[in-house]
Amino acid sequence: MTMTMWRSRETAIALAVSAVAVAAMAVDHLIGTESGDDDSGLADPPAFLIGTGVSLALVAILFGIVVRPAARDASERAARRAIVWSGLAVPAMALLFLGVPFALAGAGIALGLRGREGARRRLANAAVVIGSLVIAVGAGAYLVALVA
Repeated sequence: MTMTMWRSRETAIALAVSAVAVAAMAVDHLIGTESGDDDSGLADPPAFLIGTGVSLALVAILFGIVVRPAARDASERAARRAIVWSGLAVPAMALLFLGVPFALAGAGIALGLRGREGARRRLANAAVVIGSLVIAVGAGAYLVALVA
């Protein structure tokens, strides 16, 4: 795979993860997921700005400092890094209200896709699956809260 294709794929993942994080923050902090007696409009705009800022900053840092340089690394190193970031996304579900797991899982997915090109395909595939599950569960939680 050429460097241009890799950067295009990682950019697409970063944009997708950012969109999911912003949408989740909007559902949680603007639309509101708590059922309260006060239906006075927007739930918590400052929390939306903080959550969105944290998640987008984390995406920028991870994809700029961790994922992008992986294009020059060996695929085996990318697979090991992928499982670390996807694995960190699991306990980070406790910080779902800030969008943290979306950024971590996105980095794990991007690195896992890079790692699939090397000898550690199983590890890379595991990272992609774990990262995808974290994003699906996190987004699903907000969808359920939105519908309920």
